[in-house]
Amino acid sequence: FAQKRQRHAAMPAAPSQLDPDSIFAYCDRDGDGKLTRKEFLQALRCAGACPTAMDFEEVCREHGATPEYPAYRAALEVLLTRRPTAEVLAEKLGGLAQDGLVDAEALRFIATNFGEKLNEDELAELMRLADPDQDGNVSVNKLAQNLLPDHLTGVGSSGGAK
Repeated sequence: FAQKRQRHAAMPAAPSQLDPDSIFAYCDRDGDGKLTRKEFLQALRCAGACPTAMDFEEVCREHGATPEYPAYRAALEVLLTRRPTAEVLAEKLGGLAQDGLVDAEALRFIATNFGEKLNEDELAELMRLADPDQDGNVSVNKLAQNLLPDHLTGVGSSGGAK
């Protein structure tokens, strides 16, 4: 247990410094070599995948809902090819924006009331990444780039999917 706790404490803070091996080990909370369904989703997201609910259900059917490392890696490779770019996300967020800006409170409301509702910790992280200006406005382009940085697109064994 102390070794596992030490491994968790040693994890780098920046997602760009994480590799799939470290992410799997970190998310495998009981150290049994398999991820629970919740751990699986967390590991995929930590590795840069952005699965929709349908995407996640599909990889669970194809690779198992409680995968061991090889199945996690295979699912991750599939999902990384479907990962949207920051430009695509900015385009989608553009419908909420006026002159490229969205009100931070409106963003907070949408994130907690529609779709996959964010919990308090997730909302705090979103708002940190949103970085509202002094008027409470968020640049959709900056938010999209903060949410989907380019450096998280490749983790494959041969250089990854870009």
